[in-house]
Amino acid sequence: MMQSGRRTRRLLATALAFALAGGMPLASQAQKDAQEGARRYDQGDYEGALPYLEKAVEKGVKEGQTYYQLAYIYDRKGEREKAGAQREKAVPLLAKQAASSKGTLEDAYYLTALYAQLQRASDMRTAAQAGIYRFGKKEDLSGEDLFRLGRLYQFAGNGELSAATYRKSAQAMGHEKNANPIFYSLALISDASADIQARRYAEAADKLEQAGTTNPKNPPPMFQTALMELGAGRYAQAREHFGQVRDEAGMTEAQYGSDVASHLEKAGGRLEADAEGKPWLEMDNQEIQDALGAAAQAYREARSSEQDSEHLAPAEKLFFSLAAEWMLRGNSLRELSLSGNYADLIRR
Repeated sequence: MMQSGRRTRRLLATALAFALAGGMPLASQAQKDAQEGARRYDQGDYEGALPYLEKAVEKGVKEGQTYYQLAYIYDRKGEREKAGAQREKAVPLLAKQAASSKGTLEDAYYLTALYAQLQRASDMRTAAQAGIYRFGKKEDLSGEDLFRLGRLYQFAGNGELSAATYRKSAQAMGHEKNANPIFYSLALISDASADIQARRYAEAADKLEQAGTTNPKNPPPMFQTALMELGAGRYAQAREHFGQVRDEAGMTEAQYGSDVASHLEKAGGRLEADAEGKPWLEMDNQEIQDALGAAAQAYREARSSEQDSEHLAPAEKLFFSLAAEWMLRGNSLRELSLSGNYADLIRR
């Protein structure tokens, strides 16, 4: 992930130490390369950052975060062996820096993330807890550092404090004049995840939209934004966003979502409980699946019977409300409707 201006200041401090110790020029080319690489990395320009970071380590810059950044970029490029080699170099350097008196929350964050990537779960939790113990009660954290602290809580398995800290992070960066757009976007997406869990779909949709605007180079998945619009009852926006899904894996499911949105808009909105008043929230997936199958049968019968037209509208509303609930839980409506032989009721 990205890092802040502390990275540049640390590189300058390192260069100064080398200069005092061995006469190395303060503005050495290696340090300039590392600084430029870090600057581009912070902006999400990974292709632009790579040659500078590579030149920096070739010329002798040895910092855990530099190796971490290289590993991250190599991973994005699919160069797994190179990424693994850089991570192994980063581990002892980051561990030493994080444990030192000069260690920062940023160091703790990178070290914890590194252990997570290496699948060293015990070390990951230990590093996260150490960072939380050291920085968790600080009250002067920037929006970026609040995001890092939220990640530490997440790595440590404390979902409640993680969600609360992500929200503080997003709020803080929303008031900062020069908030890093990548961190701000990540904070908004993380905060939206908590809203999704709480079924606050409108709030989640708004934050996902804002995240995409903040960091247009790496927006949240369009399908997720569309799904939140569906949950919020904003059916026109849901159809629009479902129509913008371009990845092959999600396009067909998005077509189902668009059809569900159209039917619910026609029906006057989504139900959130059955005829007896039992909320969908109180039903597990199997119960929703069974109810959806029964609703499909009732809807088909109402559609085919001229004498049962008065039951058509409520049958349609119930069926598509359950279809939306199934999708909002992260399930594939396409797969279920095909296996249940009622896909024809959804696709126009």
